[in-house]
Amino acid sequence: MLQRKIPDDVIYWISAMDPASLCGIQLEALKGALPRRAAGTHMVHRGSRLVLVSQRNGRTLTFNVPPDDPHLLAYMGFLRHLLTRPFKPLRRIIIEDINGEDAAQSPYVDTLRTGFDVIADYKNIILYRREI
Repeated sequence: MLQRKIPDDVIYWISAMDPASLCGIQLEALKGALPRRAAGTHMVHRGSRLVLVSQRNGRTLTFNVPPDDPHLLAYMGFLRHLLTRPFKPLRRIIIEDINGEDAAQSPYVDTLRTGFDVIADYKNIILYRREI
């Protein structure tokens, strides 16, 4: 249990499978607020606010903030982690839809291009880690 309130400016992410995650907990107050407890599902928070849900290792992204949010690239930090982690990094992340629409048509793509190497086709976008 938290001992004190999480500061509103702290950005963090958690896997839905993490033991600390409340995904899958049968509480009426949480019903419909969190994604299902599944491998490949991640939640990004800013303070206590859920700002991004990623399902299927990034294939489906649901943003709860507008595309001009000044912290948008920071919210996508977990994607960088998936591509660069020391153990079994992903070679690429194929994003099929963002907020229920084809990913390639999303206004969030411009921010993704600033942090990743992006290839877009008519429907999907593919992220690769940006070599520095």
